[in-house]
Amino acid sequence: MVGLPGQGMHLGIDPLSLLFLCMLAPQVVASAVASEWKSGTYWTFVLGMILALLAADGFALILGFELMSAASWLLVVRGSREPGARQSASRLPGAREPATLYAGIALFSAACLIPALFLPAGNIAFALLLLGAGAKAGLAPLYSWLPRAHPAPSAGVSAVMSGGMVKVALYIIIRYGFIVYGAEIAPWWGVALMVAGAASVLIGSLRAVLEVELKTMLACSTVEHVGLISVGLGVALEARALDDPALAVLAVQAALLCAVAHALFKPLLFLGAGAVKHATGTTSLDWLGGLMRGMPQLGILMLLGASGMAALPLSPGFAPEFLLLHAVIAAAGGGGILAWIGFTALLAILGMSAGLALAAAVRMIGIGFLGRPRTLRAAAAEEAEKRTLIAMALLGVLCLAVALAPSLLLYLMQPAISQLVPSGLPQALAYTPSQLAILLLALAGGAYLLLRRFGVRGEREVLPWNGGFGRPPAWMPFGDPLTQPSATGFAEPVRRALGGILLDHQGRDPGEKYVLLPLIRLDQFFVRLAERVRRATIRQRLAFVFAALVMTLLVLGLGQDG
Repeated sequence: MVGLPGQGMHLGIDPLSLLFLCMLAPQVVASAVASEWKSGTYWTFVLGMILALLAADGFALILGFELMSAASWLLVVRGSREPGARQSASRLPGAREPATLYAGIALFSAACLIPALFLPAGNIAFALLLLGAGAKAGLAPLYSWLPRAHPAPSAGVSAVMSGGMVKVALYIIIRYGFIVYGAEIAPWWGVALMVAGAASVLIGSLRAVLEVELKTMLACSTVEHVGLISVGLGVALEARALDDPALAVLAVQAALLCAVAHALFKPLLFLGAGAVKHATGTTSLDWLGGLMRGMPQLGILMLLGASGMAALPLSPGFAPEFLLLHAVIAAAGGGGILAWIGFTALLAILGMSAGLALAAAVRMIGIGFLGRPRTLRAAAAEEAEKRTLIAMALLGVLCLAVALAPSLLLYLMQPAISQLVPSGLPQALAYTPSQLAILLLALAGGAYLLLRRFGVRGEREVLPWNGGFGRPPAWMPFGDPLTQPSATGFAEPVRRALGGILLDHQGRDPGEKYVLLPLIRLDQFFVRLAERVRRATIRQRLAFVFAALVMTLLVLGLGQDG
């Protein structure tokens, strides 16, 4: 009854789609509990993602994918037009609002994805697939729309867009790259994914350190983690093409574990950013500070999410990057001199991005939640709503489960891994966070008992994160802004060290300068052309049509040897 004539629409479920449905479920529930349970557009958005994951034919996949895109576009439009909505300052002349930019990317993604799904398996089909699904996932070079569109809607929608929608796009790359096109895999497919992923990792982590708006910073971090997943998938694809199942299994484990971890801690952080905006009226780190005193429960949950974003040990983000680095090192050892050079450069990029991600997490917690408040509203901020805290706590408990039991999670993901690499054997994880956690708890308990037995009783109030300055005077309760650390000042060393290499003098990254800016100029050209046609007389319009027909006949004539 529904679908292509004579064929209908087919749905199905297998280990891979089940895994991605399990990634989607907690963040959908958490966002609904926090704020979105009354929104029909939100549930349409969720329905589109579920339909895309359950699709067993090309028509059902396109239907779900485009339903997801249309509903999320409406949510971005609604968020952009809300009273008091603040957009990040654009560095691009003539840049449109986020909804318009998002609509253009969605149309481009559909134009590439639709022919890719119906072409025979091969290089052209995979190239179109990578462009279409990669653009929707925020993969380089078509990532510049994501830091503008994802922060625009409400926090619950932003959480699912960054934690769920990008995973659906990556799911399409995984299903078609590993399963549908499995017999035609070429080594360059993996190389293309690794190059695009490395660029996303580097630019995303750098922009996360430099951005001041909290939601924009989290969106840039999403670009980084999409790049990490793509690097793992690229290593696995190249390993499968070169008949190395052991390396392919290791890289697939890293990519899927990274996807699971990101699907938990990033929605948690977006929900926390929404609570911060509701309490203070802003998400600018330069105007926050001291939130840990007024919002302690929210601060602890944000600290848990930030540890995952920074990939600290005993956090949900550590085990995936641990596996990914091992996969890249193993890939470097299995090739010639070119492989050594390429994978060594990739390791350097991954190491640099890990340091930048740590700096972004420290900046978010240190500037936003510690130290002195920078405004009256930050000083008077009260604890987040109970339903928001419940939603974040749900994601936080799952983050702890991923952090402390990654081996169990890899065991549960084994059917999906075997579906992607049928001839590979599971790789044991040489990392035991549960034992480390027990040891740290024992040490912390012993230290507490020693302090309780031999310590001096009493309390003394000190100012954390004050940059070495003393208590502010009575006539300046928040301190002098010139003497307090700010988000912009914290990022200034990184801007000076790396900004001149990766950014131009206006602060634009390569994706904005060489991809997004030409597209904006092309859009402006067509707008001006349409305006001239609208103002033209009937005679001028007929002359234009006649000239176009003459040029068409001329081209056809030259095509027939004159």
